[in-house]
Amino acid sequence: MGRRGLGLFALAFGLAIVVAAQRLAPIGGPPLYDGVIVEAPYVWLSPPAGFSGGAQGVDQTVPVQGGQSPDVGVGTAENPPQAQLFAGAGFLNLPSGTTSIKVSIEPVAPASLPDGWTIAGNVYRFSVTNQAGQPVTGQASGGVTIELRGPATLSAPAIEHFSGGKWSELAADSVGQPNIFGAVVTDFGDFALVEPAGWTPDRQVVGGQYGPQAPGVTAAAGPPVSQPDNQSSELPWPMIALAAVAIAIVAVIGVGFVFRRRRIRRPGSGRPPGRIRTFPPPDRPTTPPRKQRPRTRR
Repeated sequence: MGRRGLGLFALAFGLAIVVAAQRLAPIGGPPLYDGVIVEAPYVWLSPPAGFSGGAQGVDQTVPVQGGQSPDVGVGTAENPPQAQLFAGAGFLNLPSGTTSIKVSIEPVAPASLPDGWTIAGNVYRFSVTNQAGQPVTGQASGGVTIELRGPATLSAPAIEHFSGGKWSELAADSVGQPNIFGAVVTDFGDFALVEPAGWTPDRQVVGGQYGPQAPGVTAAAGPPVSQPDNQSSELPWPMIALAAVAIAIVAVIGVGFVFRRRRIRRPGSGRPPGRIRTFPPPDRPTTPPRKQRPRTRR
């Protein structure tokens, strides 16, 4: 089999492996190649009965050079963070003489409850000030966003901002990760993910954390439901056997190709050796050397 034949065989065999794998263990969506995010359970500042507490805050100081705000990305310590702030370079309005900015994100008790909404998770207080404690704001053109993560399986979340003694709703968009939503802001304060009135967190474990249930349904009493210990995350044996066969065949093909490249040609079986030329060529006439006359002294 030539080099082209080996390449076509490898492509066909790889396609067969993909088809067999999809039939044995079908995948509902496209695979992700940017790593695996292990989502930790949501933690509460004041957890309901049977839920986890221990919500954390963060304080970070960012230096300022040239009078322009730098790129800012600050988030709490959970995995993934439950509250984050992002600001592009130059999108923060800095008071005169600012040399550094301090970003603070802390879970706090709500000052009041928004009308028609239920707070889904924690209220987080965002604060951005300079080294003198003067408030820093975001530009109206955008570029400053906050992100909030809520309990699992949020149904219809929105983001509410508490400022001036009242709550106001912000346009919230999913950021592409489960239960994380973001909004563009120009000033800071208290922010919270909210659900329609009547929402309650569910005690059923969903994706490693506690999620909500339908409005009007009361959570059952008792300890949280845990995942069975006998569940195995190993691949089914047909997949393992198929992968082993594929690896073995590819290895045999690779070894055969290497030995073929290194094979020493036997005498007479390969390309005939080139003609050895002599100098001068035997078929070219030669000119006899010229005779020199003897020198005589006068």
